[in-house]
Amino acid sequence: MPQSQTLQRSMALPMAIGVLVACLAAGSFVLPIRWIFLGSELLIAVLYACSLNLLMGYGGMLSFGHSAYYALGAYASGLLLVRLSWSMETAMIAGPIVATFGALIFGFFIIRGNRGEHSTFLMLTLAFSQLVFAVIYKWYAVTRGDDGITGIDAAGVLSDPRNYFLFALAVVVLCLWLLARIKASPFGITLQAIRDNPQRAEFIGIPIRRYQLAAFVIAGTFAGVAGTLYAFFSGTISPQLADWTASARPFLANTIGGVHSFWGPIFGVITLEVVDSQVGRFTEHSLIAVGLLAILVGVYLPRGIVGMGQDIGAWIRARTAGRTE
Repeated sequence: MPQSQTLQRSMALPMAIGVLVACLAAGSFVLPIRWIFLGSELLIAVLYACSLNLLMGYGGMLSFGHSAYYALGAYASGLLLVRLSWSMETAMIAGPIVATFGALIFGFFIIRGNRGEHSTFLMLTLAFSQLVFAVIYKWYAVTRGDDGITGIDAAGVLSDPRNYFLFALAVVVLCLWLLARIKASPFGITLQAIRDNPQRAEFIGIPIRRYQLAAFVIAGTFAGVAGTLYAFFSGTISPQLADWTASARPFLANTIGGVHSFWGPIFGVITLEVVDSQVGRFTEHSLIAVGLLAILVGVYLPRGIVGMGQDIGAWIRARTAGRTE
């Protein structure tokens, strides 16, 4: 392939992303307010799912307890704002920091307790997330239990939903860029090597547990950012943020979109939203449709929607090349 064509292809994706971000930013000034709320919710869900993708897709660590760090970020920022009257800016910074420490502490025990089996890791992550859920639910004096925390209002410029959408867009784009750099770095490549063959990686001297713990903490940090964004977007948080059902959503988004692709969770989140909204127009049992979709993807599309798109693209290129020869 000529060098000019290679350069054009390498520049096409960043340019497309830049155009998309610019269109979203411009649309915030003209779209109806309900679309602005939906856009903010989707942006937060995308960041939440992409943070889990670092563990699942690149680290090969199936986590069903990622909601713990999402909830830690949300509750830390919410409690500091409402209970201790911290400023919004300080509370927003503190939320991801608390989630990072939570991921470090929990990850230390989860990584040490894992014996290389996906089922063990899955159950350990689930157990620690339920621990967070139980503390939030039972510690009524601080967290108000099932009543939740209310009054987590964005102040100043961010009190306008359109401005908050722009803020969330900027934060999510920055976080996705950082995640992309991490996954493309030597750290990310080493993480994939551990995922593909942990025995060989350990044999050549790679400290597997350190890399896995680092990935766990990084993923927890970005989940904490998503949780903090959600707290100030929603204004109300409840213990359900830490429940195992809250971990199922990003897990399904990765599975449906394509767990081994950076773009997989993004397409997965959008697909889940479309299925929920469209099926929800006719029935209250939209979760059945989501479950059936996950089963169909798992059986017939093991690489997810992105993998299917890549296969179709490869087939089209092959057909086009055959005609030009």
